[in-house]
Amino acid sequence: MQNKPLADRSILIVEDDIILSTDLAFAMTEAGCKAVVPTTANAAALAAMVRYVFDAAILDVNVQNEWVFPVAHALEAAGIPFLFLTAYAHDSIPAEHRGRPFIRKPHHRDALIEILAGLIEPALPPAAANDELSRERGG
Repeated sequence: MQNKPLADRSILIVEDDIILSTDLAFAMTEAGCKAVVPTTANAAALAAMVRYVFDAAILDVNVQNEWVFPVAHALEAAGIPFLFLTAYAHDSIPAEHRGRPFIRKPHHRDALIEILAGLIEPALPPAAANDELSRERGG
């Protein structure tokens, strides 16, 4: 991993587990992010999207007993890349988003950062995303 692979980037985190959210925000900051906005609910994430510009997002599938898919649809409409970081199974993702990077909890910090960097800079393919997905599917 580069020294600061997410230098000067802004990341939206949608995660209702405050400990994991704090850990993710810390990891993003250490990876060079200039702004990390953690949210714990869909409404807060959608409000943040109106107020701030994001380079990418990390989404838990279920936040405060609500599916995160309205946020996923809004991110897609805005052209903001995102990935799912969840304990849920891959088939819980709607078909239109199943091609997105999917990482199972617990995650590997360096792989998550590499995947995010690849989402933001498409010239650098997120090789770790395929590795994580292959492990999830048993391949």
